[in-house]
Amino acid sequence: MKDIIEIIKTRRCVREYNEDVVSDEDVQFLIECARYAPTGFNMQPWSFLVIRNKDLLHKLSESGKKSMIPILEPMKNSSRKASDFLVFLKTKGTNMLYGASVLVIILGNKNSPTVDFDCAMAAQNMMLAAHSKGIGSCWIGGLLPAFMDEKLLKELGAPDGYKAVAPLIFGYPGGRTEMPEKNEPDVKWLR
Repeated sequence: MKDIIEIIKTRRCVREYNEDVVSDEDVQFLIECARYAPTGFNMQPWSFLVIRNKDLLHKLSESGKKSMIPILEPMKNSSRKASDFLVFLKTKGTNMLYGASVLVIILGNKNSPTVDFDCAMAAQNMMLAAHSKGIGSCWIGGLLPAFMDEKLLKELGAPDGYKAVAPLIFGYPGGRTEMPEKNEPDVKWLR
């Protein structure tokens, strides 16, 4: 296993995967790592949906594309990245899940006051643990508008009272992922 600081500094969002499948044992390991994330009031407000079915993954990608297009349309002239992503979404045959072998949706209990933060920390644990094992990952936030449809979540088997917080894909990288430019943070010291 790699040093944690190296893992933090070298993890990247992977958007190109090969055909190798992440094993059930490895997915279970990632979920095990997620459950060690800190949570407000130790509520541990999460549940996990693991999706491998290729037809269902395709359907979710198409639902995500359909939901994101109207959100990005007004931004297309103000952001190059939004404009480029809008073109991607409108291009026939593109896949929001980039061919990953598994989608894990971290669901959060709506009654927990810190659910979004708690589930985000669980997601980060999963992505760092995946990288430590040579497994690529990416948080597919573009799926979240599609998951606002409670009927869709119900069809997937989400428990009542839960919402989608972190849709994560996992797979084995199919190429090299470059490090994006990292800006110096704005830091103010109050002494």
